[in-house]
Amino acid sequence: MSNADQKKQEIFSPSQEKWLQISDRFFELWNIPNCVGAIDGKHFRIKCLPNTGSTYFNYKGYFSIVLMACVDADGLFTTIDVGEVGRNSDGAVFRTSNLRRALNLDILQLPPPRLLPSNNNENNFPFYFVADEAFPLTKYLMRPYPKRSLDNKKRVFNYRLSRSRKSVECAFGMMVSKFRLFEGPICCKKETINNIRKAACVLHNYIRIRQGIFSHPKIFDTQQENR
Repeated sequence: MSNADQKKQEIFSPSQEKWLQISDRFFELWNIPNCVGAIDGKHFRIKCLPNTGSTYFNYKGYFSIVLMACVDADGLFTTIDVGEVGRNSDGAVFRTSNLRRALNLDILQLPPPRLLPSNNNENNFPFYFVADEAFPLTKYLMRPYPKRSLDNKKRVFNYRLSRSRKSVECAFGMMVSKFRLFEGPICCKKETINNIRKAACVLHNYIRIRQGIFSHPKIFDTQQENR
């Protein structure tokens, strides 16, 4: 395999074929159809940058810069946004992200809506991303039902969504454990910090593809889901 071919695997280029492959993998592993990615934000601890005051001070009580990322079902990064200040929430970071802008402009080449598995009607369902309660509910972004209004069907939906959303949390965990630099505060210029995190995401994909252990689907237990 040439260096150019290897690079194409570590850096995601959106196409309908690739989104369909990601969707099929989400359904295979997590039993959630038409899902093309899990989105979340990660705070990376930094030393307070000069002349920034409390701009980078987050709700967790330390200075940070946010990495907003989307991953596939196997924890490979597909899109990232770097550089947002730590005081902003995940929802606020997403509203100004390039990913949201690309979704609104319909330039990600998402596949057209298709029927859900075992769907008895003829209504097609759009492809979407999954996220937690901090994100807005849109036609391309699914979030959990509020806990105060759960019935059995909504509880099952939240269970499936939570399983699929763990992909992005695991990706952050693997990256931090692999690159110990992120376990403490980073003392660099903002541009350097952003470059470090971009490089780490690409290296994470490289290592994951060549040395990672990928999950295999298990027999789905509907009784466990309905508990």
